[in-house]
Amino acid sequence: MIKKAIFLLIIFSFGFSQTTLYGLDGWYHISAVATAGGAGAVPNLDSDRINPAGFARLPKQIQLSLVMYPANINAQSAMFVTKLKKHNIGIGVRHLNYGNFISTNEYGIENGTYTAGDTWLNAVWAQSNKNLSWGVTGGIFLSNLETYNAAAIVFSTGVLYDYVKKDIQMGISLSNFGMFLTRYTNQKDKLPTKIIISANKGLVHLPLDLNIDIGFSLYYKKTTWRFGGVFILPYGLQLAFGINSNTITQRTGNNLANEIFGSSGLGIKYTYKQYSIEIGGYMYGTGSWIYGTGFNFKF
Repeated sequence: MIKKAIFLLIIFSFGFSQTTLYGLDGWYHISAVATAGGAGAVPNLDSDRINPAGFARLPKQIQLSLVMYPANINAQSAMFVTKLKKHNIGIGVRHLNYGNFISTNEYGIENGTYTAGDTWLNAVWAQSNKNLSWGVTGGIFLSNLETYNAAAIVFSTGVLYDYVKKDIQMGISLSNFGMFLTRYTNQKDKLPTKIIISANKGLVHLPLDLNIDIGFSLYYKKTTWRFGGVFILPYGLQLAFGINSNTITQRTGNNLANEIFGSSGLGIKYTYKQYSIEIGGYMYGTGSWIYGTGFNFKF
């Protein structure tokens, strides 16, 4: 239980956010794991939390993902995307299970166990017109720790511009803004609201897209970044990769190269007709691994 508590503190408090609702910045989709956080300028099923405008260019599909963290922490997600006239809509559910913890009384004597977890239900609406796309996500985030509960209404919104002639996509979004319904404590914690600027460029002479995202926290005076890309390979294969600023912001004392590549992800995706399966992993700092898999069906 102590190891699990330490891991929660390191991964969520320092690596992702400084808020009681850690799961708002957690990774639930395998694409986020492989690219070290998810690409905002590339339409994908994690766009609802990064830049909902990406949903405007997605085909109808269903995706299931499972992500495994150390200390038996795991995240599951399911996303459904369909078209409604000229709009795209999506419905998703995410769950982050922190596992079982030992409960003790005031004398330090064990008297049972309790669970902790986060559940996130949301809906996405997006539309595109020529080169411009826009979208909005709204949902409810529920968090519980033993008998304590917290809840928030959470929104994200953004726009994407596709410069087709140069194969460049650029976006800006406001992620995770809203209001608390209930809190764990009386402290006035803030949601991890960020402005995210994203860009993606397809290379002319290589089957490779490169992308970058820079996030500016509105409340915690923190700037984060990620850089990654996707190789298009023969036989229906794609190789995704990414690095981010997580270990750099922690100042581990290692040299710069170790700090950068010590916070990196890699994944491979295989597509056959309307089916695809993806596996990937992310190495975090001291040798901890996050890994997972996802299955996708387009219809």
